[in-house]
Amino acid sequence: MDKVLIKKKDDLLQYLYLKDKKIILCFAKSGDITEEVIADDCFTDFDACYDEDGNKNVIYYNQENEIIFLTQKSSEWTKKVLYAYKDKKTHISNFNLLIKEKILHIFFAIHNSNNPHEVYLIHQKWDKSWSGSNIALIKNISFTPFYNLFLDEEGNIHLIYITKEKNKHQLYYACYIKDRWSQKSLIAEAESIFFPDVIVDSEKNVHILWVEEDIIQEIKYKKKTPGSWPKGSWSSSLTLAYSNNIKSCYFTVLENNLWCTYIQNNVFFTAMSSDNGTSWSKPFKIPPFPSDYTLFKLKNIKDNLKSNYSFINSEGDFIPSLQYKLTRKNGEKDSYFTFYIKEVQEYLNILIKKIENIKEEKRLLEEELTRKNSELTIKNRNITELQELVKQISEEKAKIALKADNYNTMVNSLLLENENLKKQIKDLQNKIILLSNKIEMLQNTSTIEKIKNIFKKPDQS
Repeated sequence: MDKVLIKKKDDLLQYLYLKDKKIILCFAKSGDITEEVIADDCFTDFDACYDEDGNKNVIYYNQENEIIFLTQKSSEWTKKVLYAYKDKKTHISNFNLLIKEKILHIFFAIHNSNNPHEVYLIHQKWDKSWSGSNIALIKNISFTPFYNLFLDEEGNIHLIYITKEKNKHQLYYACYIKDRWSQKSLIAEAESIFFPDVIVDSEKNVHILWVEEDIIQEIKYKKKTPGSWPKGSWSSSLTLAYSNNIKSCYFTVLENNLWCTYIQNNVFFTAMSSDNGTSWSKPFKIPPFPSDYTLFKLKNIKDNLKSNYSFINSEGDFIPSLQYKLTRKNGEKDSYFTFYIKEVQEYLNILIKKIENIKEEKRLLEEELTRKNSELTIKNRNITELQELVKQISEEKAKIALKADNYNTMVNSLLLENENLKKQIKDLQNKIILLSNKIEMLQNTSTIEKIKNIFKKPDQS
């Protein structure tokens, strides 16, 4: 949130805003604005509020990976480092600061830059000592605010937050009572959910507001009546309005009436309930132009107004305010209701347009599917041809292997025959040696004796 309003008294506004990493405290009165830079090292965002002693308190994250707590007593600011993170990849943002009866509650989101799609929602509490917990793991959320809080009169904290699983957004509710968090309750599930808001009225009814989008955008509402902790009794969801361009939707409790205010096509609209959300008026236009107003985050600035946000102009006028009331001209009947036939017809027209767009998307997807199927057929054909080629290569390989086996058998036979020939040659060489010896012995005898000795049998002496 760019601007946080911490005090309104008569025509004096006190608010803080962030510019160029500087947190600036502004005093606006009758068109005159004075500014004071109270911090120049805010790295992400901040939050601020007054405590019961009238001290200003600010929480933020600086470039040194430190959570800083600023307190102004009288005219002096005191700076304190609550925690320093050693890992430079740590990223902290989405601060919320709540103080009641000198008990300090700090909420923030923390993630590591290596995994920005998983964010932990942290709650730290100071009540003479620090305590805290990881409330929830927020997945795949790329917008803010993805959570909202409300501190009721008894010091209980009501939390709603959005996460995303299995390609759908889920909206959960939990409450902090007597130093412990309740189990989370699933409030809604849709293709997209944004602008969550929660508020508690004087009768302890918990009112939850959000915008969801499946085919078109719808402002949804749900109420929990007082009951046993932690669930109580939940009403069914009610659609307060629909459009295709809803922005900045928030709750306000003003003079015991519940207001739902939002911008649609650069026009303020609001719906109102005077029976604690049981029934609602048809949304009606509010005359001012949104371009003349700025959205502020509110921190308990008026006794008769309860809200987390409000549009405020340079004169200090709030949206909504009591000057904008239901009349028969803008939609009031004997009892409040949500839709007329005209609105239903407009709703159907929007649905028809969305369906036509979906049909066109379906046609394009079918064309893409046909093209992919054609590519797949060609690839399958190529795979078949490759499989046939592999089969042929395998058969050729088998034939070559068979020939190789035959050649190996032939070579082995030749080697065996060669060994036999070598043996025969060796035997012949031995016989030649014996004959040579005999010839040498007979060289000195007569020819007849030589002939006799040659033909003499071995057993004759």
